[in-house]
Amino acid sequence: MLSPKINASELYQILGGFLKVDRKIRLALPSKGRLRDSSIETVKKMGIRLNENTRSYIIEDAKGIFEIVFARTFDIPLYVHYGAADLGITGYDVIVEREADVYELLDLGFGDCSLVAAVPESSEISSIKSLTGTPRVATEYPNITRKHFESLGKQAEILTVRGTAELAPRLGLAEIIVDITETGKTLKENGLKIIDKILDSSCRLICNRISYRIFENKINEIVERIRRTP
Repeated sequence: MLSPKINASELYQILGGFLKVDRKIRLALPSKGRLRDSSIETVKKMGIRLNENTRSYIIEDAKGIFEIVFARTFDIPLYVHYGAADLGITGYDVIVEREADVYELLDLGFGDCSLVAAVPESSEISSIKSLTGTPRVATEYPNITRKHFESLGKQAEILTVRGTAELAPRLGLAEIIVDITETGKTLKENGLKIIDKILDSSCRLICNRISYRIFENKINEIVERIRRTP
């Protein structure tokens, strides 16, 4: 059972929420790709029925209990953190990068991948620990990257890029990249080798702290239903 400490302003929001406890529960899902498909399968385990053919970014379930919001994976932790969504499905890597203050209710068992540091195969760099100087690092994960380098006592000039980080070494933008990989195949195809694993990730069901207080029974029921359904 979750029992967080709450301050006066949060208590006010909770009490206000209980007055509206009959409102729909808002669930944020990835809007694209395999994570969207797997997330919709998880939603079915919750007993939620959706119109999967719609192109709308906000839809209601057939029973009118849930409101489903389709959003960028990187934005979902913010939606849940700030209460724009009560629940969300997104990657652990994104939760850590966004530094979202949310409850992680379940590891959903899909979307497995690793955040790694990689360099050109011709590079003499063998690990982050062996680095000298201040290399440029291209990544979509600047917060995680900065903290990882600092934990090893290393400095780096971190360049935030959005996708295709693999191009950075080839174009001379950076000596190192930090990126997500499932099998390492894309890295190899771009002439890169892994020199460090930073974290392992998978998709998680997350919850806003205040929303958990408001919808505790319903959310616990959802979690148990997912656990019971293969």
